Amino acid sequence: MTIEVGDIIIWILVFLRTGAFFMGIPLFAGKLIPVKIRTAFGLILSILINPLVPANLELANHFAGVILLSLNEICIGLLLAMTVRMVFFAVELAGHLISYEIGLMASNSINPLLGTTDATITTLLYYFSLLIFFVAGIHYDVLKAFIMSFEILPIGTYFLSANPMVEFVGEVANVFVLGVLIAAPFIAMNFLINISFAVLGKAVPKMNVFMTSFAIRILSGLILLVSSILLITSYIYDGSKRSVSIMLDIIQSG
Repeated sequence: MTIEVGDIIIWILVFLRTGAFFMGIPLFAGKLIPVKIRTAFGLILSILINPLVPANLELANHFAGVILLSLNEICIGLLLAMTVRMVFFAVELAGHLISYEIGLMASNSINPLLGTTDATITTLLYYFSLLIFFVAGIHYDVLKAFIMSFEILPIGTYFLSANPMVEFVGEVANVFVLGVLIAAPFIAMNFLINISFAVLGKAVPKMNVFMTSFAIRILSGLILLVSSILLITSYIYDGSKRSVSIMLDIIQSG
C-alpha cells in the first residue's frame, strides 16, 4: 500500500479544520474535557471523512503554501465553531441580565464546563441550553453541516473568498438581540416592581421600601423564571437550529 504525500497533506489539513472546530463548539470549548480528548475526537472524525473530502493543493507545492493552507483551515474551523456558540453567548448574556434584574448578581457559582465563576442563573441557563442542544439532536445537525462545509469550501480554498465577515458581524449583533429577548420578561417585571414600590414608598413613608422590594424582586423573579421556561426553551431551540444553517451560509455568502 502506497501513501502519497498529497494524501498526507490533505489529511493534515482536514484534521486542522476538524480539530479547531472541536476546540470551539459547546461542551468541548471549556476546561472540563481535556485537550487530548478533544484532539482525539477531531482525529477520529478527520479519519472518517478524509476519503470523501474534495481538495485542491495548488498552493501546497511549497512550504509557505502549506503554512497558508494550514492557517486557512484553522480559521474555517474556528469560524464555524464560533457560529454554533453564538446562542450560548446570548444565553450567558441573558443570564447576567436576569441575575441583575432579580437581585441575584452577587450569587456566584463555578461553571466547571467553562472553568469560570458566573452568576448562578447564568450557569443554570448554560447547562439548560446544553441539555436542549443534545436532547433535541441539534448536535447531529451541526456535525452534518460541518461535513458539508468541505463541499462548500474544499481543502485548499481560501476562505476569505466567501467574504464571511459581514454576516458574522451580523450574527454577533443577534447575540445581543436574543439575550435581551430572553431577559425581557424579567426587565419588565423589575420595572413594574420599582414603580409599584416607588408609589408605595410615597403612600407609606415608614415602610422600608428597599429591603421589602429586594425580597419581592427575588421571589417574583424565581417564579417568573419557572413560568417562562417554555419561552426560554423556544428561544434557545430556534436559535440553535438557526445557527446550523448560518454555519453554511456564512462561508458561502460571497
